[in-house]
Amino acid sequence: MTEKVCPYCDFEEFDIIDKNEFGAILPEHNPLSKGHSVIIPLRHIASFFEVSEKERKSLSSLLELARNELKIRHQPEGFHIAFNDGHVFGEDQSEHFHIHIIPRYKNQPLKLDKRWGIINEN
Repeated sequence: MTEKVCPYCDFEEFDIIDKNEFGAILPEHNPLSKGHSVIIPLRHIASFFEVSEKERKSLSSLLELARNELKIRHQPEGFHIAFNDGHVFGEDQSEHFHIHIIPRYKNQPLKLDKRWGIINEN
């Protein structure tokens, strides 16, 4: 039986947009908009509620840094910032907590997908 590899633990260093002592910003491998990124704790944890106070401050700092960088690079109108907590929607990645920062652009609707529990019935 093969062991699952966590994409948020087993990332390439060259993929890192930025990082600090407790977390990193990575590009989302299946983006919903231009610049869609994720902020991850470096420690493998499943829930926001397992994050230590130092990690929480670190992730918050990285989220702000990602927002500022995305504003400079892509000039979005705003952002959708969200995370799932725990094992929801059968998503394998939910085993490693991560925060999505999704740039929103004028006249471009955000189409959430099965990662958010949305099932397209068309």
